[in-house]
Amino acid sequence: MRGKVVVVGGGIAGLWTALSFRKASPIVVAPKSDDEANTYWAQGGIAAALSPHDSPLLHYEDTLRAGGGFNDRKAALVLTHYGPMVVNKLMQMGFRFNEHPHLEGGHSTPRVWNVGDETGRVLLRFLRRKAEGRVEWRPGWVVSLLKEGDRVVGVRLADGSEIEADAVVLATGGYAALWERTTNPPNTLGRGLLMAAMAGAYLTDLEFVQFHPTVSLTTPPVLLTEALRGAGARLVNESGKDVVNPLLPRDIVARAVYNYRRRHGEVFLDLSRVDMDRFPVARRLYERFGERIPVSPAAHYSIGGVRTDVWGRTNVRGLWAVGECSATGAHGANRLASNSLLEGLVFGYRVALDVEEDVSQWPEFKFLREMSVEVSEGDEDIGALRGIMERYVGVERDAKGLREALNLLEGTGGIGNLARSIVEAALWREESRGVHYRRDHPSPSPEFSGRLGVRFRTIM
Repeated sequence: MRGKVVVVGGGIAGLWTALSFRKASPIVVAPKSDDEANTYWAQGGIAAALSPHDSPLLHYEDTLRAGGGFNDRKAALVLTHYGPMVVNKLMQMGFRFNEHPHLEGGHSTPRVWNVGDETGRVLLRFLRRKAEGRVEWRPGWVVSLLKEGDRVVGVRLADGSEIEADAVVLATGGYAALWERTTNPPNTLGRGLLMAAMAGAYLTDLEFVQFHPTVSLTTPPVLLTEALRGAGARLVNESGKDVVNPLLPRDIVARAVYNYRRRHGEVFLDLSRVDMDRFPVARRLYERFGERIPVSPAAHYSIGGVRTDVWGRTNVRGLWAVGECSATGAHGANRLASNSLLEGLVFGYRVALDVEEDVSQWPEFKFLREMSVEVSEGDEDIGALRGIMERYVGVERDAKGLREALNLLEGTGGIGNLARSIVEAALWREESRGVHYRRDHPSPSPEFSGRLGVRFRTIM
């Protein structure tokens, strides 16, 4: 049993981790406002094999298929086979889904449990209510990790205060707000990854960023959940002809929408076959645009993150990571729809168990290749960074554009160090695999069938 535990992040991964401790009384450090957490914006639901016609093995096979066979199979097994248990625990606590599961892209059977298209919002508020009186909440932002020797021993907050801890769990979300068009809140810039890398942790899979194919062309953009397509929505052109099978995995659908818009014209999500009463978020756009809503892809989910084992341990003693900021390898090269909220539940439960019981040991990770990225102390310009990432590191990339991005990012500090690492990783992977599509290398290559480990050259 460890002593003091700090969980950094107030979304599903952080709160479920905190609520899963049986002995410790963790401190959660995160802003109090709901919409700062990425969970608040999650619409689709939670994938879990709870139905008699389904099984964790089928879910596992769908996860591998969507991930292009790049998945860490042990992590994918843990994700899909722990899924029913943690979702049942959630329901035993009093959470209620809609009566029947829904079908989403890449799934071979309906297994997505949701609350219309507001699952994340409803779930986050439920977990925050459950945390009241059970979890100490420290409002604020963590800006760096404290280290003594080779061990993380606490956190430093933006107000200059420090919290010492025997264990720190990062649950800070991903980095999809590094792009101009994103479904994420503006603060989702990967600062948790940056802190971990500065403390000596490995980052991996940074080149794999999932673009959601159906995001409205409004300001701000609004995600239109995959469940709409499972309920009968189609992707059509101005003439009403189908552009792509809407139930294919997201990487395929996103590229089809991207290329149709680039070559031919607008793509619309046709909602004429959908019962809109089930989807209040989409219904607001339906009332504005009618049955056809113009859409295009937007940066949505970061598959890459802080490398961990299946218990959430990083290579740095005293530091765990869970949820979107982590990279267990469970998702492979493309996350299966609605496996993200499940990831927070499954691995949050396991992190809490490991912190309390020392189930695992500190891992030594092996990679196909390791890359060292030199840290710059320069200034960061988030607006400029977003423009560069949007233009050169989007749904499709090529060496020319990636090298131009590196030139433009040279010398940028802060979160620019992470942006450069993403571009370096995308430039190194001279193949197309899952959500990473290189125009100049459009097929998978056996010589890249492994992970790139990224470490920062100047660390704490």
